[in-house]
Amino acid sequence: MEQKEIMSLLARVRMGDDEAFSLLASRFAGMTEGLVRSFSRGLCDLDGSELSQEAQVALYRAAHAYKESDDVTFGLFARVCVRNALISHLRRRKLPAGVSLCSLDPLLPLEEREPVAPLLEAEQLAILVAKMVGALSDYEQSVFALLVEGEETAFIADALGKSEKSVKNAVFRVQTKLRALLGN
Repeated sequence: MEQKEIMSLLARVRMGDDEAFSLLASRFAGMTEGLVRSFSRGLCDLDGSELSQEAQVALYRAAHAYKESDDVTFGLFARVCVRNALISHLRRRKLPAGVSLCSLDPLLPLEEREPVAPLLEAEQLAILVAKMVGALSDYEQSVFALLVEGEETAFIADALGKSEKSVKNAVFRVQTKLRALLGN
């Protein structure tokens, strides 16, 4: 779809045309679904449809907020808006982007399974995550979030504009702090 067609759809969306938004959403479905997949990887307590809905709301808001520019296409603008909305949603949940209770589950000792055990474990994990977030610097949180997503040191260094040595040092600090929180 060319920029002219997108601008036409945006104008219709701004006038309240639901069909135009459906067309726009299907045009950018690959982008929104990809972002939702990357942010929901490993999440066990958050239904993927919740993140999908957040992405759709962000796309709708982007359609209303976008101002045509030679520098920034709607696609790029929408991607940034959706990504930021997903990050904000996860932050409101008090978890760093890319970190879920599932990803931290192996850190807790397994106890006898009772009907309430999963709830107690989730609560313990939430407390652990809150302590961990409080113990890590913003930089360490960024490194940790990318690490949990499975990214390599070189990628993390490039993404954060830091040297690989700096990232490796941050990983060491994160591991040390996590061990201290767990009492290991």
